[in-house]
Amino acid sequence: MEKKVVAAALCNAGYSYRSVAEMLGGISYIGARDAFISLNSSMPQESQRFRREIAIDGCDVVLGGRRFYLWLARDIDSGEVVSFYGSPSGSAEDGARFLASIGRQCSNRPRVRLGTGSNFPRGLLNLDLYFEENATPSFMGRIGRLFLGSTSRVQ
Repeated sequence: MEKKVVAAALCNAGYSYRSVAEMLGGISYIGARDAFISLNSSMPQESQRFRREIAIDGCDVVLGGRRFYLWLARDIDSGEVVSFYGSPSGSAEDGARFLASIGRQCSNRPRVRLGTGSNFPRGLLNLDLYFEENATPSFMGRIGRLFLGSTSRVQ
């Protein structure tokens, strides 16, 4: 289950099925493709619209001794998943690509809410962003609970 979720996020970030299979090990490129197709068919279609506030949750996952970074963005008002993204490095460049994927679905510049917990999306740290820090628990901790039952405090 964990490998499929990570595979879907990495494919959504633009990595090829074969690259994802090599990175994760123990999963075929067909398995990576199937996970990606399942993710795409379950997510709403991209639509550029007004979004008042976006909440971002991050989760680090270790698979086969290798760390992967997953990020999820949700529209606070509708609860809609705006973007689900994965990275093997968690770099600022990956953070910028993740934010660009959010921006493509917003007709305005929404307020971004992040938490200060251990799952803070590291790829966003070095970017020139203005955001509200809020460490109160919310529905955004779901991605963290997917893995090992951890509870995330990132919003």
